[in-house]
Parts: sequence; structure tokens; C-alpha cells
Amino acid sequence: MRTFIIFSIVVISYLVFLLKLFELQILKGEEFRKKSYNNHFYIIKVKPSRGNIYDRNGFIIAGNLTSTKNFIITKEKDILKEYESYIASLNGYYSDIMDYFESSSVISRRDLLNDIVFVPITSRVYPYGDLTPHFIGYVNSDGIGVEGFEKIFDDSLRGQEGEIIIPVDARMNITDKNKIIYNFPKKGKDYKLTIDIQLYKFVDSLLENYEKAGVVVLKTNGEVLALYSKPKYNPQIFSRGLTTSEWNYINDKELAPLMDRTISGLYPPGSIGKILTTLLAIESGWNWRTSMPCPGYIVYGGNIFKDWTIHYHISSIIEALEVSCNVYYYNLGKFLGIKKITESYKKLDIFRKKFTPFPQEKISFVPDINWYIENYKFIPGGSALNLAIGQGELMLTPIAISMLVGAIANNGKMPYPKFYFDQIVKDTFKLPFSDSTIKITKIAMLNVVKGQRGTAGYLNYKLMEYGLNVNVAGKTGSSENPHSKKTHSLFTLFAPFENPEFIITVVVETAGHGSDVAVPIATEILRWCLLHYYYQ
Repeated sequence: MRTFIIFSIVVISYLVFLLKLFELQILKGEEFRKKSYNNHFYIIKVKPSRGNIYDRNGFIIAGNLTSTKNFIITKEKDILKEYESYIASLNGYYSDIMDYFESSSVISRRDLLNDIVFVPITSRVYPYGDLTPHFIGYVNSDGIGVEGFEKIFDDSLRGQEGEIIIPVDARMNITDKNKIIYNFPKKGKDYKLTIDIQLYKFVDSLLENYEKAGVVVLKTNGEVLALYSKPKYNPQIFSRGLTTSEWNYINDKELAPLMDRTISGLYPPGSIGKILTTLLAIESGWNWRTSMPCPGYIVYGGNIFKDWTIHYHISSIIEALEVSCNVYYYNLGKFLGIKKITESYKKLDIFRKKFTPFPQEKISFVPDINWYIENYKFIPGGSALNLAIGQGELMLTPIAISMLVGAIANNGKMPYPKFYFDQIVKDTFKLPFSDSTIKITKIAMLNVVKGQRGTAGYLNYKLMEYGLNVNVAGKTGSSENPHSKKTHSLFTLFAPFENPEFIITVVVETAGHGSDVAVPIATEILRWCLLHYYYQ
């Protein structure tokens, strides 16, 4: 019996040994081989250079600054002590096993170089500073894209990490510098954008005296020439750390400098909303030749709805848009009714979809019957009249306004925005209106600029003064601002009228009437585009 027990113990012990051997060699063999490998080699990960981002003319908007860091590989106390003393003399800092400092700092100490491995380090730089932060975005201190283009295309921009494999002994001394293996990182993908950085600089100069604004400049083929937003910020601050004043500025809720107003700013479009009303009214059977008097107000539901001036007599819907007559459009609101307006608008892409890949973009808003009931418990009297003149609860982003105007310019369809030249754009914004409806609306927008009483007549006058024989169609807007007595100033245009190439939308917050502020700014932007693209 005793022999059997001893034999059993031996057998069981042997089986346990075999199982453990199987575990170590088969199941965990690869893991221990790696550990053994790492005991003889010290591996330094090397971050790749991010891909460069260029504007359409080849100017670098986001690039890299490459420097060299020097990693100390040793555990020898006497070497560490000497390094510690030397680094202290350079106002550097020190860690137990590894430290780094600029290569130029150790050139005079060639006797120390045997323990140093040179490692390339890249940092992200933005040569044009605060001109394009909302569009380009920025990277954090770890080199990861956080906002804008840097975030959306972070994976392809980031590249592939490399490594330096250093042979060391048990005390972390380099055994043979000639056997150091450099597996170089692969640089990230470069992108050539459709934007023009020189145009950004010009727009920035025009808005020098204004605090908050958004400017969209598109080509009618969808290429984005500019998405300019103000207030601005310098993206470089996020890679080096913010000062107290920078932190307070970035987090200022009133200024909201991180918000891209071109795609996230929701504004009542003001009289620009009359473009939508014009399209819908004609398509719904309104005779565009209908005339009516304009005493400067209309009474509806016991309330007085005022016009911004007395127009006396309006001969047609074309003249109504030309002079921006509220009374005429109040009557169109009555003709259409709240249900027709809201249901028709909600079918449009501008109230259903985003036009950019940026998460920050907001979708324009129009209420429906259910929204009024949920929020007001009833439908306020005159809601249709307010929506018809672009006020009330109607909210549009500058990019949505630009897409609407682009579709009108292109006779009913506008390609979704294109941001870089390799981009394949499949989506198209289409207007569900007849060719005749769009044609009448285009003529009305032309008269806004060229008509005798057009609210954007300044633009036509200045183009003639500049010797630029170009017909332009557009619409001014002055939208209510709950935070100030001054309205937001808006203007949108497409040009040339006969063969459209450019769409420009300008929104300047708390600046006054569209004809006073946004029109002169848009005029100069159009002039720049004509001289740099159209007449080249």
C-alpha cells in the first residue's frame, strides 16, 4: 500500500511537471521569448511625422518641426550621477533610468556620447496661426487630432510608429552601438485642400474690426475656398499647454472662440429666408406677377406686423424680393399657411442633413406643428408670417444658406462641399422646385443687386467702379438678435449670374443691417475671387 502511494505521488508530480512544462514552452513560450528578448534589448518607440496639410496652392497650413532628443540608456550609478550633474547645469531635469535633452546641449561632452541614442522628435506646427483653426483643427500634446480636419483624418495623418532597438546588458548599458536597429516610422498621408490660405488672410483683414463672424466661400462645383470663423484661436497652444489667460479666453461662453460659426452658428436668416418663401409660393401656385400696395404694415389676428419701410406699391414677387418688402411676404405667409411652410421646408436637405464631416456641424432648424404644441401648447398667431420673412423660430447655418444659394445658381442642384482634391463627393443637394420657379427666383435675386431699388445696390456700384463687368445675384438679411438692439448682418450671393462660379455668404454678429456691413465685406471678397480665379 505504501509503495502504491509513493508511486502515485511520483506519477502525479511528474504529470504536474509535464503540464507546467507544456504551459511554459507551448502556451506561454512566445511571451517568455519576448521577455527574454527585451532583457537584451531596450526598445524606444518613435512617433511618426504627421502628414502635411497644404492649401490649394501648395502652402503648408499644418506641418512638422523635427528636432532630436537624446535618450540616456544606463543604470550605472556613476554614469547617472555624472549625467545628473551635467543636466542640472543645463537647467534640465533628471529621472532614475532615462532622461532626454536637446542634442546641441551635449556636443561639448563627446565623452558622454557612448551612452546616448539620438531619436527624432516631431512637433506639429501651424504656420498661419489663428487663421484656420476651426477648419484645420489641432493636435494635443500626444500628437492626436482633436478638432477639425486633424481629427476627422487623424488615422491617415498620423502615420505608422517606428522603433529603435538597442542591445543592452542587465545593467542597461549599451553593448554595441553598431548593432542598434532603426525601424524608421512611416510618415502620415499628405492632404492638399481646396481652401486658399491667401483668401483667408484677406477675409481676416476685412473683419479686423468685428468680434464675431462667419464667412463661407464655395465654388459652384462644391470646392470650399474658405470657411472662416471669428473669434479665432491659435491651435499651437494646445500642443504646448495653455496659460491662465488662454484658458479663460478659450472657455469664454459669450465669445465661444472654439465654435465654428460657419457650420455651427444657427442664425435667423432674416430676409434671406424670403428666398425660400419665394420658391415655395411660386411652386404652390402664387402668380409671380401679383401686385399689391405696401402701407408699411399689415394687421393679422389683431396684431400689427410692421415692414422696415413703406414701399407704397409692389408690382410683383420679383420686386418684392428686390426691395425686401415684408408686407408682400406677410401675405405670402398667409397664402401658404404654417402647415405648408413647415412641412415643405422639412423635406429640404438643409433642414435634414449635415454638409460636412465635422461633428461640430449643426443642422438648420425649422419647427413643425408638433414642435409648436410641445413648446407653446398652441400655434402662435402670425407664426407663418414670421417664418415667411425669415424670422421667428427659423434658424440656418451659413453653410446651409450657401448650399441653398448654390443650388439656385446651378439651376436646382449643388454638389456637397469638397474639402480636399482626392475627395470623391457623391451627394448632391437638389431643390424640389420646377425650372421656371428657380428661374424667377434667380431673376429676383439679380434685381436685389442690379435693380434700381435693390438692397444690395452698393455691390453693383462698386463692381462698376472697379471696372468689373460682372452680374451678381444675392440677398441681404438683417436678423433679430435677442442679446442686442443691433441685428446680425447677413448677405449671400452667387456670381457671375450667367455662368456661376462663386457662392459667398457673410454673417457678422451684432453689426447692423445686411446692406450696411455684410454687403461691403462680400463685395471685396467677390472682387478678390474674380481677380484671382475668374480673370486668370
